[in-house]
Amino acid sequence: MRGPAVGTLRREAAPWGTSIALHALLVAALALMPPPKRPKRLEEERVSVDILTQQQFEASTRPPPAPAAEGLRPPTPAPAIPQPPAKPAMIHATEILSGKTLADPRSRQARADLATLASDERMVQLCNVEALGQIRKWRADFLPERVVPYATAEEKIRGTAIDAQGAAFRSRGSWYGLKYDCELGGDGESVIGFEFLVGDPIPRERWDELGLPAVH
Repeated sequence: MRGPAVGTLRREAAPWGTSIALHALLVAALALMPPPKRPKRLEEERVSVDILTQQQFEASTRPPPAPAAEGLRPPTPAPAIPQPPAKPAMIHATEILSGKTLADPRSRQARADLATLASDERMVQLCNVEALGQIRKWRADFLPERVVPYATAEEKIRGTAIDAQGAAFRSRGSWYGLKYDCELGGDGESVIGFEFLVGDPIPRERWDELGLPAVH
């Protein structure tokens, strides 16, 4: 047999007492270390499932209505601006009547009186005669017998045009308001255009104030 080679190390078993001491140190070291953290247990997630009808699904997906503002009222519409009542339309004469009236033999005195008047006054009286005839033709229940062209306002004379906005006429013992626009020919001797409007009855207590004579 060959002997061990020169220089080869021989491993000898450690004494038994030394092994016990190292084991004790290892146990002591492990006892001083903090225990490892226990991993958290994952909880199972529960999912609830609801079965919806078509109507319920549409209702659930419909956006909610906008909340109504508390204390707010719908805007109040602006009040309508009252309009002034329309002015009654003037009645336009389709036939001039004063010429026929003065041509009647019973108007001989009236023609004589007109001849004595100044030009402006004669034109006013011709328009008054026209007014009497037009009112009588317009309403048969009126029997006009006299016209005062300046009862509530002076008549205006512009060339051969007469504007009487404050006139009055008497019929069957009562006085009524009257407006008329009268146009005469270039010579001022005949009426060629006429418009009028009959107003309300004039109260009896105002007759003296307006110079309207009562019938005796």
